[in-house]
Amino acid sequence: MILNGLKNYFINLKHFFTPIGTLAVGMFIGLSILIPGAFAVVVALIGRLAETAGEANVDFEAVKNYIVDAVNALDWSDPIASLKIMLTREWLTGVVNGCLDIVASGLKPFEDAVTAAVDDAVFTLTALIVTFFLLCIIGLIGGYWLTRFLVRRTMAKRTFKKFMFALFVDSFVTAALIALSAWLLTVWAPSVFITSIMSFLIFGAISLVSAYCVHGRNVVELKTVLNIVNVLKLLLVNTIIFVVSLALFILTAVLTNPIAGALIGFSFVEIAFIVMSLNAESYVLNLASKTPQTEELQEAA
Repeated sequence: MILNGLKNYFINLKHFFTPIGTLAVGMFIGLSILIPGAFAVVVALIGRLAETAGEANVDFEAVKNYIVDAVNALDWSDPIASLKIMLTREWLTGVVNGCLDIVASGLKPFEDAVTAAVDDAVFTLTALIVTFFLLCIIGLIGGYWLTRFLVRRTMAKRTFKKFMFALFVDSFVTAALIALSAWLLTVWAPSVFITSIMSFLIFGAISLVSAYCVHGRNVVELKTVLNIVNVLKLLLVNTIIFVVSLALFILTAVLTNPIAGALIGFSFVEIAFIVMSLNAESYVLNLASKTPQTEELQEAA
């Protein structure tokens, strides 16, 4: 099981570019909407502000006189010292703020119009940014399901009937486990620690039971599939796969940069989780293929 599980992971790395590709498509479509939209919003905002400023009674002569007075206030008996003062951050900031105060006083009657224009621009930009991230998320989700479909086709094909049966078994067993955990918690509070420790073993057993019901029923014996050795092997191989994928993720980030590493390296981890979720089915299918059965029994399975 361990070697087969690791083999499944490395073989399915051939689908490495699938989740990256769907994410890239989502980002590309999102950027094709965001960038032109943001440019149009900025142009429209500048136009509205310019129109408002044109209607406002801004005393630009007062602005000019304020700058001239600020310059004349310097001691020009020492021109070098005065020029040094003009180039300081404090002097420039004071002059700019003074000019803005004069302009603002002229725009004050149009404050509501300016605020409305800015609010509209911010709302539209926010909607564009949200749309961009939604498309990225759709790309991620689509990439996951497409990659899962491709990996399943490699590891554990199943018909729609088997899919529905597996869904029913998984839902029933998971619901029973949750109900049992909740009941134990009400009876004995420290049981939460026990259920937490045992959860990995329990979910490993659930995976094997589900795989047996879907692929091994009437083909192999349940005790051959479900035993403590197989549960421990399944947990071990899934742990190894996770560690390997995490190491590849970190290596990608080191060789590139944190952002590129996150965008590229997550594909290793995504494929790892998909393979981990299908390892039990792959193991049972492998057992079933090695078990001598009549054609009728194989069809029944």
